[in-house]
Order: sequence, then C-alpha cells, then structure tokens
Amino acid sequence: MVVRAAGWQSEAFDLGLRPVAHLISTPDFFSVVVAVLAGVVGIVSLTEARVSALLGVFISVTTIPAASDMAVSLAFADWRQAAGSLLQLLLNVVVLVLTGVVTLRLQRWLWRRAARRATARRGPERRA
Repeated sequence: MVVRAAGWQSEAFDLGLRPVAHLISTPDFFSVVVAVLAGVVGIVSLTEARVSALLGVFISVTTIPAASDMAVSLAFADWRQAAGSLLQLLLNVVVLVLTGVVTLRLQRWLWRRAARRATARRGPERRA
C-alpha cells in the first residue's frame, strides 16, 4: 500500500501486467502436485525425526506466494486476482492437510506390516 501511495509501482503493474502473480492466482493441476509433494515431505520429515530446512521450504512454497499475492492484489484493489490467490492458498492448505493425513495412515499401515513380518520371522526361531 505504501508503494502504491507513493506511486513507485511500474506502469505495467498499474495496467495489470503481472505474469508471475497470474501463475499464483490461477490454481491448476500443478498447484495440487506441489501441495501433495509438500504434504508428503512434511509428514515424512516429521515422523522420521528428520525435520530440516527442506520441510520449511516445501511449506513456504505452497503458502507464502499465494498469501503475498493476495495482499498485493488487495492493495491494488484487484479483487479477481485476490480471490484467485485466496483460492490457491485454501487449496494448498487443504491439500497439505489431507495429504498429511493419508501419508500418516500409509506410514502406520507400513510400519504395522513390517512389525508383523519381523515378529513372524522371529517366532519359529524362539521355539527351537
């Protein structure tokens, strides 16, 4: 809002020529792919006690651009683009949560399966 009030924005920006912002405010298949990957990496990092900067990067990639574009769009009264960015942000958060839940369930199932196999292998040896 300060940039707009001071008149520091470019003429192209005033005309609505914002190609990068357009990518952010128009959710598509690739938006979902990025959010799914971020959700999987986030949950695996947390459950494997390997939380690193990578987790923050994946979460940031899915939330910060959409939130930032929404704020800039609101400052320039571009309601359509702000709505698109809000949709992108909501889509990313919902997909992150759903992917996290599915990943946790899958991990739990795999760990139980591995534990049953390990127990089944050790069982006959203990009897001998």
